[in-house]
Amino acid sequence: MNQPYEAGSSFGPAFFFLPPAQRRALSAYYGYARAVDDIADDPALAPSAKAARLAGWRSAVARIFAGKPADGALERELALAVKAFPLKPEHFLLVLEGVTLDLEKTGYATYAELERYMYRVASAVGLACLAICGYEAPGAGRLAEKLGYAVQLTNIIRDAAEDYAAGRVYLPAEDLARFGCAPADLGGSNYPPNFIELMKFETARAHGLYAEALALAEPSLKRRLAAPLVMGGLYRELLRNIERGGFRIKEGRVRLNRFEKALALFKTWLNYLKI
Repeated sequence: MNQPYEAGSSFGPAFFFLPPAQRRALSAYYGYARAVDDIADDPALAPSAKAARLAGWRSAVARIFAGKPADGALERELALAVKAFPLKPEHFLLVLEGVTLDLEKTGYATYAELERYMYRVASAVGLACLAICGYEAPGAGRLAEKLGYAVQLTNIIRDAAEDYAAGRVYLPAEDLARFGCAPADLGGSNYPPNFIELMKFETARAHGLYAEALALAEPSLKRRLAAPLVMGGLYRELLRNIERGGFRIKEGRVRLNRFEKALALFKTWLNYLKI
């Protein structure tokens, strides 16, 4: 493998805490998740072309788990990861189901409905990460679920205006109605008070999910959680950054600078010590 698949991503610092074999396997899995997500989000592809390419990845997953010859560099890396770590087909197929929903759905009526989507595109990624990291505590599934929800909801908050421009509204319709917001309020350039209250509500929900995930960590196995905790810590700091900026998400994608990433790592270290 040459360039790591996570190069340039927000998750990059988390890979530093992994031994080489785990780093390589997680990098390959990240490459897979990124590849299928990019297909679903590609505005240049027709829906039929997207569906065909995603079906191609479904076939690739079947080949990998059947031990058949891999097609391409990423498939070869994934095959090595599957041989070395207890990854399961559902770690791959759930993500495929989730991004396929993006071809069919443009909105979610309730938070419960949104959870089902987030479990596929984010919690399944968390489950794969824990499998690679060797974290096998009884509450591992719930930890991955909650942390996945927290990270994905952070993404949804950050990208609400961008997603609206692309024709998608992930924030639940019941939440928009609660604060008197229409989907169009996610776009434009104005920040009416009810929009800010909606963002505060969703942000508080995300913070609660991060806290729930931390509370599920098994102290005796916390060393194996270093990378997942760093991933969560980086996104939680991104959420705080959105808050500090007054939820001005309509002016471009909010990112962490180097200082803010270092701050996130420091806060994650403090939380790690408390487990």
